[in-house]
Amino acid sequence: LDMATLTGAQGIATGRYHACHLSNSHSWETAVSVAGRISGDLSFPGVYCPELQYPEFTSSVADMKNSVADRNNAQSSCAGLFIMSHLGWDWSGVWLHVDMAAPAYSGERATGYGVALLSVLFGSASDSAMLQSAAPSVAHDNGLHDGASGGESQGKMKKMKFN
Repeated sequence: LDMATLTGAQGIATGRYHACHLSNSHSWETAVSVAGRISGDLSFPGVYCPELQYPEFTSSVADMKNSVADRNNAQSSCAGLFIMSHLGWDWSGVWLHVDMAAPAYSGERATGYGVALLSVLFGSASDSAMLQSAAPSVAHDNGLHDGASGGESQGKMKKMKFN
């Protein structure tokens, strides 16, 4: 997971209240959306299409340039892809990027965006029963890409229980 106030383009793509997230795993992409709705730190999936976006970084003098050639080609998604590319194209793990540039600020003040999102998203790894009950289901093989099959509860929202 990387989480950053990466681009102003995120605010254009998903607005000031929703972050933009990308993943090479459908179950983790869905889990971030669900965790956002549960926590109130909203996030919406961006376009993840490396084969159409990576050419934006073509350079005649370097391995790749750090800005897009066409500003009309999903800039926020391209920025996330730029970060992902540094893991290496042969990396087989799950990658998740959250661009929280717009919801992280209100005027000149920070909002604290992301704390609740990550608490819910990774709540299943916590000892807290409340966080565990709020955490969305994801594939248990969270070091590998999604397979064709998934559990029945994938993408379904759990209700928080307070005891």
